[in-house]
Amino acid sequence: MVKGLFTLFLTLLSLISLKNIHFLGEAMGFLLSILPNSARNNTKINLKLCFPNLSDQEIKVLTKKSLKETSRSLLESGKSWITFPKTGVANLIQVEGMKLVSESLIQEKGAILFTSHLGNIEVLISFLAENFKCTIPYTPAKINAVDELMKQARLLMGAEMVKADSGGVKSAFKALNRGEVIIMASDQVPKKKSGIVSNFFGTPALSVSLVSSLATRTESPCHSVSCIRLKKGKGYKVIFSERIEKLNTLGVSEGVNLMNTELEKCIMKAPEQYAWEYKKFKHSIFKNPYK
Repeated sequence: MVKGLFTLFLTLLSLISLKNIHFLGEAMGFLLSILPNSARNNTKINLKLCFPNLSDQEIKVLTKKSLKETSRSLLESGKSWITFPKTGVANLIQVEGMKLVSESLIQEKGAILFTSHLGNIEVLISFLAENFKCTIPYTPAKINAVDELMKQARLLMGAEMVKADSGGVKSAFKALNRGEVIIMASDQVPKKKSGIVSNFFGTPALSVSLVSSLATRTESPCHSVSCIRLKKGKGYKVIFSERIEKLNTLGVSEGVNLMNTELEKCIMKAPEQYAWEYKKFKHSIFKNPYK
């Protein structure tokens, strides 16, 4: 029942053009910025922690912009999970640096691509799956209906989904040994016993260690990749970094620090498009700031 209703909702959203989604997101984000809600509160808290030098007015402006982009991401979910797995996204993408990953893959050691929740991560996954053989270690969504539809959409895109547990890690190693690509959203908050505390925009945050662990135990080239939403529904820009060679030589803790630094660089290309409403610092060395 829940899955059916959610699928219907996504199907209706999929009928809306990206241009109209852009304007609807503007209105929805404005409402979120003036009405009391957890997304607005979490966004403000995160921005104050990550950008302590910004004034209250600057935080307010960036919060409003961020909520508008978050709204667009939500409204784009119909396209991301219903339309794009069938049609592909190639005609919507501007690409920068993909040749760098192709060159890395020539070594036949696979490639580790790590990203953040910037712009539209589902569009990014769709694009990557269209161009590379991909495996995605992931944490299941809390709502079963959402999790099922997400997995279904990503499988249609051509990506292989594995849980981010011991079995999934083994699958990731095997994929790299086959010369394939691993994709990880490495800005997520891991379980307390499976992450490493590292600074994220200068604030300690429990951080994913799997990227660093894979990089130090293999010779697989590592690249960051990000997806930025273009204005007025004109599509997206996918940006690949050069190979980050140090990730293969540093220890795990130092590698996590470098990974977060690279994520920060990606986010600063369009900071308003990052998912600042996410409780990034809920498992840190200080008291949970969201309570």
